[in-house]
Amino acid sequence: MIKQYKYSLDKSSKKFICPQCGKKTFVRFIETESGIFMQEAFGRCDRETNCSYYQMPEKDIKPVFTIHQQKPKPSYVPIELLSIMYTEGYARDYFSDFLKARFSLDDVFRVTQLYFITGTNKPWDNSTVFWQIDHAEKIRAGKVMQYHPTTGKRIKVPYNRISWIHKSKDGFNMSQCLFGLHQINGAAQKSIAIVESEKTAVLLSIYKPEYIWMATGAKGNFKYEILQNIKTYKIIAFPDKGEFTIWNTKALALNKIGFNIYVNDWLEKTDYPTGTDLADVYLSAEKD
Repeated sequence: MIKQYKYSLDKSSKKFICPQCGKKTFVRFIETESGIFMQEAFGRCDRETNCSYYQMPEKDIKPVFTIHQQKPKPSYVPIELLSIMYTEGYARDYFSDFLKARFSLDDVFRVTQLYFITGTNKPWDNSTVFWQIDHAEKIRAGKVMQYHPTTGKRIKVPYNRISWIHKSKDGFNMSQCLFGLHQINGAAQKSIAIVESEKTAVLLSIYKPEYIWMATGAKGNFKYEILQNIKTYKIIAFPDKGEFTIWNTKALALNKIGFNIYVNDWLEKTDYPTGTDLADVYLSAEKD
């Protein structure tokens, strides 16, 4: 028996329309014991910077005792699939084209091998797969995104082109890890640098190879569940412009339980627009 609140935010991947901003980024409250969703107005929007809607079911949430339910075991993508896609079933991807236009072939080869960058034509032609491979070298997920070959920007029109390799597989229980987590094997002396975007982690591995670059894949993934496997490492976090306060608050809490995280505030103090990340800064410097 463990002590829990009567109501809690749903921990599944299900998202609803936010009543404030209208985006499908809303996590609803559930009754902890029954798992039943509360009314549609109660929940939190994941757009913490641009929306920040948050509404609890009631002012005084009283704790209740419930039976701890064991979390389902994570599913894994077969290593054979990565092997086939990376070697036998090669597909051109626009993100790699973007890299080749800006960096030496040696640098591009190194980072695409380091992160097992793979091309795919499903669900969109010339898309890129960013594999989430954990510390045990098991594949947690394959995040599929499509990029513009010239600008290197993600395609968001007419809709945001993000999908997952396992999407068509019924019963797949995704349990995400840091993008690039597999690099910790045999690299205990290096500091780990954390960013939000997979693209940024890859680019900074070229610009600043003295760090082990990893990505959370989402601003909300800067949390214990995702970071726990690098607890013993020195960690430097580089949040996007506008996210410093959120990440720094989380880092301070994690440091109290044994983490060693420093959140860099350089970008936050600049005049760059909200949402700018390190990749934007380095790429814009090349144009000057």
